[in-house]
Formats: sequence, structure tokens, C-alpha cells
Amino acid sequence: MTYQLPFTSIIGVGIITFAGLAILVNQDPRERRLSILAYILLYIGTVFLLFRIFSVQILFILFLTGLAGGMILGTDHIDLHAGIHRPAITPGILFMAVFGSVLWVMVLSIEPRIAVWIPVPDSVLFSALWMIVVGIAAISLNDDHFQLFLGLLLVFFGFELVYILLEDSSLVFAFLTAINLLIALAGAYVLSKPEDDPEISEDSDLDLFE
Repeated sequence: MTYQLPFTSIIGVGIITFAGLAILVNQDPRERRLSILAYILLYIGTVFLLFRIFSVQILFILFLTGLAGGMILGTDHIDLHAGIHRPAITPGILFMAVFGSVLWVMVLSIEPRIAVWIPVPDSVLFSALWMIVVGIAAISLNDDHFQLFLGLLLVFFGFELVYILLEDSSLVFAFLTAINLLIALAGAYVLSKPEDDPEISEDSDLDLFE
């Protein structure tokens, strides 16, 4: 008896599911390290997911891309010497957990219909759709720039995960990897800029007319 879903793919889907839920649930701006760790965990799950499809070299580059992107985006949000804020169970966290579970069931239900049009393994397509949906939710439900760029990275990585299976080209893989890192660099640049103080800007405008 043969199984269509290898054991490594089951581990990968489980890790990706858990990491996506962690990103949705973690809404504490004081503890962005958890979101960064969850983002890197997504790439670890992807390595397990694609273990039987790509070579070790490609998987290693893919993991380094996720590690570098997480470190770049979290440059101003990772302080190894700071204490860990233990997240309290609040109604907002419970809502996001239930909302994430509903999204997971929704992706699970629509994946077979989309699989008819996209010829990739079901486990890969499900993981890609899950990351895209989590990314869109992170962008839509938050006005924080950190969550915005993290959501963009998730959406793009979900697209990349499918496209590298459809287009077997090293040049395309390198191009998509470069775009991924550029999004992380753009996010780090925006997050590093201090917000303009409206009172200071108004006073400076008044000084010009004195």
C-alpha cells in the first residue's frame, strides 16, 4: 500500500500550520520575537515539505532565505537580553485563534478545487494557500507596519512555493529569492524610520512664516 503524502510532508504541513497560527495569534507589539521565530519556523516546515522534491542545496538556500529575511525584518525587534513577555490569554487572542482555525478549515475545503487547475502536490498547494491566507489576514487585521511587511512576506512566499514547482528554472528561483529579501529589506527600512511628530512639523511650518 502506497501513501501519496510522505511522512516528511506531514511534518512540514504540521509545522507550517502551527507557525501560521502563531503569527496570527501573536498581536503583542512588545514581543515581536515570537512572530520572527514563527516566520523562520515556516521555512523549516517548508524544508520538510519539499524534502523529496528538491535537492539539499536548494533546500539549504531556501532555509537561508527565510533565516536572513527574518533577521533583516526583526533587526529592531529582537533583543536577546530582554525578558520574555509571557502572553496573557485575552479575548483578542482567543478570537484570533478561532479565526485562524476557521481559515485553516476554509483552506482545507477549497484546496481540492484549486488543485484541479494547479498541478502541484496537494500538501504543497495547501501550505501555499495557508500562508497566503494568513498573510492577507495579517495585512487586513493590523495597522502595524511590522505585521504589514510580515504579511507581504507570507503572501509572496506562498506564491513562490507554488511557482518554483511550476517553473523548473534556477534563474527563476534566484529571482524570487531576491524579491523575497528585497521585501524584508524594505520592511526593515520602513520600521527603522522614526515616525514624524505632527506637533514638531506644525511648529517648523510656523517658523518659516515668522
